[in-house]
Amino acid sequence: MSGGLGGGAPKMSVIGEAIRLVPVDQVASYQISALGFLREDIHANVISPSKRAVHSSVVSEPGGIYRVEFTPTEVGSHLIEVTVAGEKLPAGPLLAKVYNAALIRVTDVASGVVGQPCQFRVDASQAGEGQLEISINEGEVPNHVTVVGGGRCLVSFTPEHTKPHLIDIKFNGETVTGCPFVCSVSDTSRVSVNLSSLELVPVNQVARFHMAVDSSGSAELAVAITGPSCELPVKVTGNVHSGFTAEFTPREVGPHSISVEYNGHPVSGTPFIAKAYDAKRVYVGPLPQG
Repeated sequence: MSGGLGGGAPKMSVIGEAIRLVPVDQVASYQISALGFLREDIHANVISPSKRAVHSSVVSEPGGIYRVEFTPTEVGSHLIEVTVAGEKLPAGPLLAKVYNAALIRVTDVASGVVGQPCQFRVDASQAGEGQLEISINEGEVPNHVTVVGGGRCLVSFTPEHTKPHLIDIKFNGETVTGCPFVCSVSDTSRVSVNLSSLELVPVNQVARFHMAVDSSGSAELAVAITGPSCELPVKVTGNVHSGFTAEFTPREVGPHSISVEYNGHPVSGTPFIAKAYDAKRVYVGPLPQG
């Protein structure tokens, strides 16, 4: 032991922040200034969140600087008690808040519609303490974060263009696994459907309607028609340039729900209810006398 303790208080202190965010499975390092002491005078005791001792080492650097190092394998707060020649640091123990960005879970990233809010969920409950940074299209699209508790949050944004929206998420400056997440965006106003002629349709006769698509890109139209008791087969023909025609044949009397989706989203005006009737069941009798 050196004579550094003689003649007053020991000259020892931590360099930098005593409380830090530290990534899991990477070397955590704290510098201690202890001028006049030897490396043998410096001891560190690291305790994990599960109360287990974590192996640590002390490395000597020039100018009376000593580096305490350890590699955390658990998420959570690690307590680092450092003593210099048997004396604790005046500022108290050090604290490493260990996190794991790989444990961030991003879910419910679905396709969106221009002008309508999109939402997805971020679960950081198992990742430890830290700061989330969320950027959509490199910050061009504003987003709003609602904290739902327990390290979970709901993120919403409203796309204004049909281009893919790239979602980038960082946790304590580290990119979250799976980024960028892609939200494809459609504009359902590009599809017009004329269903006015289908308010009343006869059974056992082909009914048809036209769908016009104003789009220079890809378009995926999905048509579903459900009668009173079952879903009906639908034949769709055409293309983006000339439009699409859907045909179906109602087999039973009653309401038929017509649903049209464009790139996975309902087109305005649908679902539409068409009423099928059977003229053969109409009985015309004599008018009552009097």
